[in-house]
Amino acid sequence: MHLRPDHAVHDLPTLHAFIRQHPLGLLTTSLPSTDFPTLQCTHIPWVLDPPEGFADADLNSNSNSKPEKGKLRGHIARTNPHTRAMVQAVTGTGRDAGSDFVTADASGTQGLTLPGEVLIVFTSPIDHYISPHFYTETKNLNGKVAPTWNYAAVQVYGRMVVYHDVKDKKTGRFLMDQLGDLARLGEVGVMGYTSREGWNDGTDVERGDQGRSPWEIADAPREYIETLKKGIVGMEVEITRVEGRFKVSQEKRGMDREGVVGGLEAIGSARASEMARFVRSGRVV
Repeated sequence: MHLRPDHAVHDLPTLHAFIRQHPLGLLTTSLPSTDFPTLQCTHIPWVLDPPEGFADADLNSNSNSKPEKGKLRGHIARTNPHTRAMVQAVTGTGRDAGSDFVTADASGTQGLTLPGEVLIVFTSPIDHYISPHFYTETKNLNGKVAPTWNYAAVQVYGRMVVYHDVKDKKTGRFLMDQLGDLARLGEVGVMGYTSREGWNDGTDVERGDQGRSPWEIADAPREYIETLKKGIVGMEVEITRVEGRFKVSQEKRGMDREGVVGGLEAIGSARASEMARFVRSGRVV
C-alpha cells in the first residue's frame, strides 16, 4: 500500500476499530499450483481477536513495533476452488510437501500453516470522487488542482492456519467457536441486538433497536450445525503486519477542505454526506 504521510495510519487500536466496523475482508493468496490459479481471492467476514492479554486501549501508537498484533478468524466454503487450492497447499497433495507445511498453533488445535503470507484487505463502504471545483482556495490561488478519490482501507498481512479435517474434534471446536463468534459480531456488533446477562444464557434479553433478541448458534438444531461444519474450512491468521490509508482530504488547505465538505453536502446523497463528515472530522473511525 502506498502510504503518503498525510494519509498513513499505523495506530493499532484505530486499525482494529476499522476492521471491527468493516469486517468483510478480501482474502488474497498466492499459491503456485498446476490445478488452480496462482492468485485467488475471496470475500470473507472476519472475527478479530486482539493480542492476548491486551485491550486495544493498552497498545501504544507504534503498533508495528509490537510482537503481537492480533489474529483474524474466518471460514470459507469447502467447495470454493480457493479452499481446494489452500487445502492442497497445506496437505501437499498433488506435489511434494515441503518444510513450510507445519502443524500449527501453541494451543494444540490441529491445523496446517499455509506457505507464505496471505493478504486481507478491508475497505470502507464510503468512498467518493472529489471534484477540482471543490478546491476554492487553491483554484483561485494558482489553478493547480486535479480530481481525486477519497477512501479508507486497511491491509493485513499474516500467516494462516487452515482447519480442514472434519474428523478432528479440535477442528470441530474451532469451527463452532468461529460460527458462534461471527453470529455475535453480526447480531450485536452490526444489528445492535443485546443481552444484559451475557451472550449464551438465553435469559433477560434486552431488545435491540429492531425489536428482536440476538440469534445464537444454539438456536439452530445441533444436527444442522454439524452438517454446516462439514461444508466449511476454518482459517486463523496471525497478523504480522497491518497498515491503513485513510484519505479524506487531510492534506488540503483549510478553505479547500471546507469546499470539499460543502461540495459533497450539496450533492445530497447519503454516501456524499458521510464522506463530508469524514472530511470535516479528519477521521473515519
